Amino acid sequence: MVALSHATARELGYAPPPDAEDAKRPFVEVSGRKGTGVKADDLLDTLVRSAGTEVGTRNPELGEQERLRIAEMIAIAAVRYFMVKFSRGKVIAFDLAEALSFEGESGPYIQYAVVRANNIFQKVQQRDGLDEKALLETLRDVPSGELDGANGGHELWSLVLDAARLDEIVEQVIRSLEFSVLAKYAFTLAQSFNAFYHRAPILNEERDEVRRWRAAAVIYLRNQLRTALDLMGVAVPPRM
Repeated sequence: MVALSHATARELGYAPPPDAEDAKRPFVEVSGRKGTGVKADDLLDTLVRSAGTEVGTRNPELGEQERLRIAEMIAIAAVRYFMVKFSRGKVIAFDLAEALSFEGESGPYIQYAVVRANNIFQKVQQRDGLDEKALLETLRDVPSGELDGANGGHELWSLVLDAARLDEIVEQVIRSLEFSVLAKYAFTLAQSFNAFYHRAPILNEERDEVRRWRAAAVIYLRNQLRTALDLMGVAVPPRM
């Protein structure tokens, strides 16, 4: 069953009267018979407005058309991820703030991890003068000390191994028809990447071999996250 959180019901104009049964429940049931049949377009329009405000605050230099394009991508990610992150049979109480959160378990959070990974690699590319293919080719001649655990390599390997589980996760989803497994996996992987990013500097790492191994891990993880999002019908904006 799909429902609305009370905060979202109020924002969309579907707040039940104080003495109604729905007012006493933890969510507001969506029901055409009760006059609370929320239109998808209305919901998306509200999400786009909220996302557009956030994008404009973070990127004031963006033009209106580009800001709207990015906001629409974020809004779609918010809805699609929210609708699949719950196990089948559970009540989905849609909440606008939770769905759009850049820091919680949401589609935009995973999008932001990919955008961050793209930004990291672009700056590494500017610094080292290597595109993605060239950087990966140089690894053949780069000392592998970063991978022996001395410089946090164990964490790097853990991140790469987690990212490598995507095919296994997809097969599990197909067998169980439980799409929430993919959603949870993508969110956890994005969390792991963000933690790694803060603990293992990439852009400020002066040792070439360490920086390149870490950059290579970022490339792989970004590609896996992007594939996971694509399977959920979510595109990645150029910036957020």
